[in-house]
Amino acid sequence: MRLKYLLLLCFSLCLFSCYSFTATTLPPHIRTVNIADVDYRSFDPVIGNRLKDGIRDLFRINAPAIRIINDDADADFSVTLLSYSNRPESHSSSAEVETYRVTLGVSVLFYDNIRKRVIYESKNIQAIGSYDVQKNESEERQGQERAIERLKEIIVANALAKW
Repeated sequence: MRLKYLLLLCFSLCLFSCYSFTATTLPPHIRTVNIADVDYRSFDPVIGNRLKDGIRDLFRINAPAIRIINDDADADFSVTLLSYSNRPESHSSSAEVETYRVTLGVSVLFYDNIRKRVIYESKNIQAIGSYDVQKNESEERQGQERAIERLKEIIVANALAKW
């Protein structure tokens, strides 16, 4: 009898540990989102495209119940690239630059078209991506990519947390 309860308990624990639950905190009236092209304000448009693609991917992962569409969505998500810099970060003892720092600054607006209100807004979010020229890393590949990765994670996490 005791063995029976022990087996039932083990089976129940295994069953519950295999269960996964994906829930979002999004309001039920928001079913679609339009993620607009990044307004890059005369900076490199490739950065804007990479940022938009990354935000779309993270949205699909973190809010899978929401469909991303191009027009007439329940909510609009827009990002503007405000600043971009690539500056030396550290120097060697012989005064040669060892690492550089890429800094991206953006503003974000997430707007509920149904209830006509701002869901999330930030006028200045910054992210940094460092790269090491001593290791043959480059601004475009490593520095920008690291900054974009951090930036998209900050943007999506903040936007979805505000729901």
